[in-house]
Amino acid sequence: MSEYSTGSAPLEWEAPKAGGAFRGIVMILPAFLWAFGHITFLIIALFVAPRWSKNHRQSLLRAWGRGLCWLFGIKLELHGLENRDFVGAKILAVNHVSLVDLFVWSAIWCHPGSILYKREFGRIPLMGRVMRMLGFIEVDRGNREAARASLALAAKRIREEGLTIWIAPEGTRSRLGGLQEFKMGAFHLAMQTQSPIVPSIMRGAEKVNPMGSFIMRSGTVRIDFLPPIPTTGWKRPELRAKSVEVRELFLQFLPKAPDIPA
Repeated sequence: MSEYSTGSAPLEWEAPKAGGAFRGIVMILPAFLWAFGHITFLIIALFVAPRWSKNHRQSLLRAWGRGLCWLFGIKLELHGLENRDFVGAKILAVNHVSLVDLFVWSAIWCHPGSILYKREFGRIPLMGRVMRMLGFIEVDRGNREAARASLALAAKRIREEGLTIWIAPEGTRSRLGGLQEFKMGAFHLAMQTQSPIVPSIMRGAEKVNPMGSFIMRSGTVRIDFLPPIPTTGWKRPELRAKSVEVRELFLQFLPKAPDIPA
């Protein structure tokens, strides 16, 4: 069991029964129109009124996610916000469940917040420009030296701007459900920024968007922001052990992916 505190978050929590697929099917077209219409508006605003867009970035990003949650009848329960909203740089380590993650994390976007994206995305016409204008941070994963250099630059910006970074240590969502092994990127970033890691446990998303389905269902998603984990003094040789300890904390709340050996 992890040595880190779970705060007051209950280890056992059962999401209310999700709704049927009918609403999700009916709302596919409205959700599509909202999602892409809002993105189009955001892109236009970024180029036409960049200063206004920068000042209202948080509300614009939240509106996108909240609109989709409303259309599909997804309710959010947030607990431990005091662990998320303290001033200063921090890394929100989140479990990656499904497509609904995008709606949820966008709906509760906090300021100043950012994400890391692969350099390849930045080369896509328009997309890369928009991501930079939104304040997202590019990371080069082409080779080890380039990755280290770009991560160092990202860490410098995170420290100086006091950013909140959303990152999924699993790297990608599980094909079979459950929590996968953690990759090391989040922990290297924590070491370089000396920023606390805030474990952010999302539950209920697997019922709202069942594995293998593109249809959303109405229901409740609960997110517990656990007490921050200090990273001051972390050294490279101990990062693997630190990642295991943090993952053990997640496993107190979430099942292990079935394709991960015991």
